[in-house]
Amino acid sequence: MTDPRPFDVDALAAGLAALPDRRDFAFSPELGRVAWVDEAAVEWIDDAAPGRIGRVVFPEPLPAPVQLEIVAPDLIGLCRPTAAGLEVMALDLDLDPNAAGGTGSARTVADLATPQTCLLPRLPGADTQLLAVVGFDDTTTVWRVGWRDGTMTEAGRLPAPVNGGVWLDETGDRLAVNLEGESGRSSVYVVDFGAALGGSRRPCRGDTPRPPGTISRLFEASPDSEDRILLADPSTGRVVVTTDAFGYPAVGMAQPSAAPGVRFVEALEEGDEAGEPCALLPDGRTVVLRHENGVESHLRLADSETLQVAGPIPLPAGDVGTPVVVDGRRLRFPFSAPDEPWRPASFDLRTGAFAFDPLPRPSPAEELVTARVASFPSGAGPMPALVYPSAPGDGPLSGSGLAVVALHGGPIARYGPGLVPEFQLFARLGLPTVALNYPGSTGSGHEYTRSLFGRAGSIDVEAVASVVDGLAAEGRRVILYGESYGAFLALSVAAVRPCAGVIAWAPFASFESLGRSGSPEVRDLLALLDGGNQPGSGRNLLTACRTLRGKVLISHGTADMRIPAAESRALARALRGRDGAGEHDVHFVAMDGQGHDLSGRPVLQHWYREIATFVVSLPESRTPAQRVHQAAGALSRRPREDQPERR
Repeated sequence: MTDPRPFDVDALAAGLAALPDRRDFAFSPELGRVAWVDEAAVEWIDDAAPGRIGRVVFPEPLPAPVQLEIVAPDLIGLCRPTAAGLEVMALDLDLDPNAAGGTGSARTVADLATPQTCLLPRLPGADTQLLAVVGFDDTTTVWRVGWRDGTMTEAGRLPAPVNGGVWLDETGDRLAVNLEGESGRSSVYVVDFGAALGGSRRPCRGDTPRPPGTISRLFEASPDSEDRILLADPSTGRVVVTTDAFGYPAVGMAQPSAAPGVRFVEALEEGDEAGEPCALLPDGRTVVLRHENGVESHLRLADSETLQVAGPIPLPAGDVGTPVVVDGRRLRFPFSAPDEPWRPASFDLRTGAFAFDPLPRPSPAEELVTARVASFPSGAGPMPALVYPSAPGDGPLSGSGLAVVALHGGPIARYGPGLVPEFQLFARLGLPTVALNYPGSTGSGHEYTRSLFGRAGSIDVEAVASVVDGLAAEGRRVILYGESYGAFLALSVAAVRPCAGVIAWAPFASFESLGRSGSPEVRDLLALLDGGNQPGSGRNLLTACRTLRGKVLISHGTADMRIPAAESRALARALRGRDGAGEHDVHFVAMDGQGHDLSGRPVLQHWYREIATFVVSLPESRTPAQRVHQAAGALSRRPREDQPERR
């Protein structure tokens, strides 16, 4: 193999790190505004001034997830996670008409030490909002946040954690909440606040619990089911709930004021059995659902009277985000595609027209590649995937015979058709990428997701290994890329199949070690995935890595509370102890101060540079016959192609 063609790795990494990273969207149809977070800034645009972006910049990147509330033209509420809990802030906006779109300043309303919070919906026109704060004793204090005056007024206390709710009226008297029971599963209760409101003061420990009013149960499918209320229409009394009593989060419709009982939408035939209820249309009977089908996502309309679900709304190929809000005859929502950063978009229900809100687009020098939908066989059924080609032009590894197989974290998650900068990095380097939704992923029904329970480290390893085998038969050598559980899976596959290299972000050494060191939610997940795992089994990379051949790049955030960085350090030591391995074969990069997810453009640039440097250092591993076979373009012939490329 000739040396890779020269390229500017710093410029490549910087260009990808500079891509917009919009997230945590909020829409206000009443004010004609949409806001979002992009790294260290809260940004917004107004319908009346398209393309003019207002911005409040913070000293450092905002951790995810941030909750934004557009309160008034000059006021945005913000809740951001902290190491101890949550900081509640108000953004006072300066809307100088001569400025590009406005600026502003942030002030702290409260800094809370809490394991869990829930910002409840704001009543129309109000400049206050309820915030449910769960204490370390698992009771919930409900506070009324005064966004404009910066006060926190106690509205009452509830005996268990709250994880969501909706108003049943427009007067602020009756609130339906998802209240967790002793088993940790939720049921729906109605809280009647009445006149039980306290004085304006900040929360402090040791307060005597004070109930907010009467509490009555609204919906519980069974004591062991997860039951939630997601939508309510105060004008008709109609509510939309979900329950997993059927094995998946089924969607139910009810109108308690008119008739008892809940009627459920039948399971959908493709993808997940149910969509996520997002909004109620003004007709009082139509529910907007966000539905995942493999790697695709769609918006669909459900009729609460007939319980029928219409086919997908005709949107471009891409990923529909949340929230989805109703703005007159339009639906407004975040949207992304493999070659399109997240941005606000809309769909006109009357004309069928899709449109992006006007925003600056990446320059031609930042041309991005799209992807096509594909499917591979697995022991759990068809395995959805997205296949990204290498970028047009002469990348440093074009024609090298290398290809990337990417594995998401979770593992109860999925790759969707949104922008993934790492895949664009591989494309610029000249590498095609197969992004797999291996068994256990969402989007393909609950049986596909549950196929991983008790079989983690076997059915998923076999599925990914079969894809590696298929690429090898086409003359390709594979680089495995994974994040979190996907990193563990990538290393597990590399232990049973020869690979050119492995790139692992935030892996762990074994189920056993992570069961001791991981966060509580990680330990709960391991209990589902584990099936009698023993220290010497294939789920222990400290022993399995002895058979791993090829170079390895491992990176981990030193402040990761979910999977401690000690897991990666133990892996790196074990990998360096292999026969014939050494420092040059295993590269460990500690990301100082970073958590489970990378945050901040300088950090992302560092990570992209590490990936690019590692990949171009991989040795040639193809035989002359493999080089001839690969040159014929065998990767383009996949087992099943479901969708043409989107341009």
